Amino acid sequence: MANDSGVLDAAPANRLSKIRHDLKTPLNQIIGYTEMLIEDAQDADADEISIEKLSCVLERAQACLNVQNRVLSQTPESLTEMHWRELREEQRTRCHAMTADVDWLRSTGRDGTFAADLAKIANAIASLEELSGSAEDRWASDTAFVSTTPPGVASVPAALADAPLWLTESDGNGEARSGAVNGGGRLLVVDDNAGNRDMLARRLRREGYSVATAADGSEALERLGAEVFDLVLLDVVMPEVDGFAVLQQIRAKEQWRETAVIMISAIDEIKSVVRCIEMGAEDYLPKPFDPVLLRARIGAILDRKRLRQAERLRAAQVENALREAEEQKHNAESMLRNILPGKIAAQLQAKGTVEPMYFEDVTIGFTDFVGFTVSTEHLAAEEIVGLLHQYFTAFDQIAERYGLEKLKTIGDSYMFVSGMPERKPSHPVDAVLAALEMAETVRRMAEPPSPVQWRVRIGLHTGPVIAGVVGIHKFAFDIWGDSVNFSSRMESSGAPNRVNLSERTYSRVKDFISCTPRGQVRIKDGRDVDMYFADGIQPKLLGGEGPIPENFARRYKIYFEREVKAFPSFLSQRIPETNGACV
Repeated sequence: MANDSGVLDAAPANRLSKIRHDLKTPLNQIIGYTEMLIEDAQDADADEISIEKLSCVLERAQACLNVQNRVLSQTPESLTEMHWRELREEQRTRCHAMTADVDWLRSTGRDGTFAADLAKIANAIASLEELSGSAEDRWASDTAFVSTTPPGVASVPAALADAPLWLTESDGNGEARSGAVNGGGRLLVVDDNAGNRDMLARRLRREGYSVATAADGSEALERLGAEVFDLVLLDVVMPEVDGFAVLQQIRAKEQWRETAVIMISAIDEIKSVVRCIEMGAEDYLPKPFDPVLLRARIGAILDRKRLRQAERLRAAQVENALREAEEQKHNAESMLRNILPGKIAAQLQAKGTVEPMYFEDVTIGFTDFVGFTVSTEHLAAEEIVGLLHQYFTAFDQIAERYGLEKLKTIGDSYMFVSGMPERKPSHPVDAVLAALEMAETVRRMAEPPSPVQWRVRIGLHTGPVIAGVVGIHKFAFDIWGDSVNFSSRMESSGAPNRVNLSERTYSRVKDFISCTPRGQVRIKDGRDVDMYFADGIQPKLLGGEGPIPENFARRYKIYFEREVKAFPSFLSQRIPETNGACV
């Protein structure tokens, strides 16, 4: 066996392994080229004598292989002169017979393409005879024997190097014969012996594969870096960068790890096979190749690779489908939460229904635009819808900041509630702060050049409600009870750009909000009830650094045991102007 420099190790076992390797190299070419010539001759309906002569060459080459396996399978200690004589004489006898058959075939004057392959076979036979004759001397010598190309192998004219093997229809590049069937694939053949490369590449092209070649390990790595291959057939024994080193680099690089590798060599010791498999090779094939076994091994490896790729594709498709389903689920949940409060949406998703709920204390708010009906007479429908969208979007953002729950819009009316579905003691104050910010927002949005000068009435009332989801299609979350109706009366009894409070709401916010008492006001059902306009923050709670007045934040935390979530910035320093403010 050659070391990294291509020099034979002196150990007897390694010298014997090297001899076996070199003797099998020409046999590999003789058998390979002859098998392909026979196949093409049969396809072309060549004369029986030519096919018979080729068959005799093949049989004698296989007999030489049997002799080599029998004689050289001995342990180094048991080899005798008799073994070497048997090897030399039996190989020489068969080489002479093969040469005679090849000479007869060459003398028939057939087409040049046929002659080119017969020349390759003749050169390989001469190399086999010479190597068999010198085997005993090499065995007896401690001197390194270096032979990358068997002696006596003559070059073939370039015009004939890749020509078809017989008089068959072909493009001259060794492409697949008629009837060759496989799943396809891009293969790289790596061998330092030109004859081995040519023979194996042509055999694979005849099977329908796309084949590239490399003359050594360095060239193989360069081609792998520039092209994509499904399978590499890699010779083990090569000078400088051997097959083991190439395999190690293939398995070390991420972009090549999916490239299948079959190691090929005339060295057939089990330790070489084991080492290749341990390093990550998919298979190991000894030279000379059995074409049926070669076809089966390559087909099986490429089939497994295609199955792995298909499995990865299916896994990616499943992952994408799951991701899309998750996105759709997320979108559906987001849409549901745009319609329903989060807690209610979660219950509906989990159980399919929502149980009615009783809230003993919430604050309900209604808004209504003053002048809306008049504006619809001189604005196009799309303009009205666009303006409502702008105003209600601003309301949505305010409601979210203060932790309110938008319930619905009814025409130009916007309904919201504070204190549900999450119960919180601060809900009346939060609702008033949000309502004051809504009124200020409408005032600013109505300034020129706005096409409309809408003003808004806002009414608030605090009391108990029943909540639930109604409907099957286009279901909605809603609240019922006298508190809802009373809150609506607060809105309709209010004034433009003012926040009107019921007495119950006022009693809950008076320590935070400066109010103007309105006295008793008659509502739609004929009752006279006390009402209050919310003007702003109590003066003594204003002042201090930061966006939220310190005194207001301190009192808020004392009363409700929680931090202020939001605060209208325009109220931070403003002293309410009231007519008899209640404190």
